[in-house]
Amino acid sequence: MARILIIEDNPANIELMSFLLGAYGHTPLSAADGPRGVAAARSERPDLVACDVNLPGMDGFAVLAALKADPLLAGVPVLAVTALAMAGDREKVLAAGFDGYISKPIEPESFVAELEAFLAPASAPAPAPMAQPIAVPAAAAPAPVRAAESAARTLLLVDDDRFMLGVLNDMLVGQPYRVLSACSGEEALDVLDHEAVEVILCDQAMPGMRGTEVLARAAERYPKTVRLMLSGQPDLNEIEAAIASGVADDHYVKPLGARMLRERIDEAFRLQSQRAAA
Repeated sequence: MARILIIEDNPANIELMSFLLGAYGHTPLSAADGPRGVAAARSERPDLVACDVNLPGMDGFAVLAALKADPLLAGVPVLAVTALAMAGDREKVLAAGFDGYISKPIEPESFVAELEAFLAPASAPAPAPMAQPIAVPAAAAPAPVRAAESAARTLLLVDDDRFMLGVLNDMLVGQPYRVLSACSGEEALDVLDHEAVEVILCDQAMPGMRGTEVLARAAERYPKTVRLMLSGQPDLNEIEAAIASGVADDHYVKPLGARMLRERIDEAFRLQSQRAAA
């Protein structure tokens, strides 16, 4: 397991990269600009730094120079993560001293492997099921990820990002419950109208209907469901209000590793059993 620092000014990119790194067993760290990135590297001593080149103010080249000038950080691999696409850009980045180069938009299926290639052997995680290619749902219609009896307990995953749904599904393979997926709030409510669902795990930042609205409607129609939020957004006011009002039962922060995710879902099913028996 490695500690990997992401220096990136786009919150959506930070969320995706952090989620992927956490899903594969690494510890993601993040900073939203160059000065904070340099400060984080000095305080946290990461095993690898992935730095955007086109940062406002202190750009990636200045960040690289500061890191390589620090004797305690000079040996830490620094990768450029950038959308530069002109002829010679890659050569320019490598000539500046970056240890590697990853193009934007990143490829979720290969991003972690690209970073792991620059880690020292002791920092790379042991092979695990999560290292296998992730199966991304190909259709919008919700479907269980494996065969199960109709009477089995059921979990509903709600996220507008199909890749994230694939990651979550893969984390839960082999668990003793059905897993259904929905790519929007409207789709989730339709699933709830046609399926007996005990636990809902819902992303917050979705277009159209936000996660808290989805759970509010679910709470009205199916009050005994356990309703969980999953979000990587820094502003938690709306989610905290939903928990305080009883709309949501709990909130988990992305990235969430496979073991922790399974433990939280098991706890949710136990809570739902208590509600059903009350």
